[in-house]
Amino acid sequence: MWRVNDSLACCQQKYKSGEKKPNLSELQKQFITQAKKAEYREWLSEVSAIPLQQSLNDLNQALL
Repeated sequence: MWRVNDSLACCQQKYKSGEKKPNLSELQKQFITQAKKAEYREWLSEVSAIPLQQSLNDLNQALL
């Protein structure tokens, strides 16, 4: 899955280090916006952002 695994790893790392879990907007900014800027993931700009956002929303809900 495009960046959900990366965002899950980020949340797990923050949990292990005692840091606060990023909120949904932080996750979206970090993992959708930044992914679209990466040359090897430019194709993400060509698809709807809704499934990308929903996958992060699902992750965020699962980690509550």
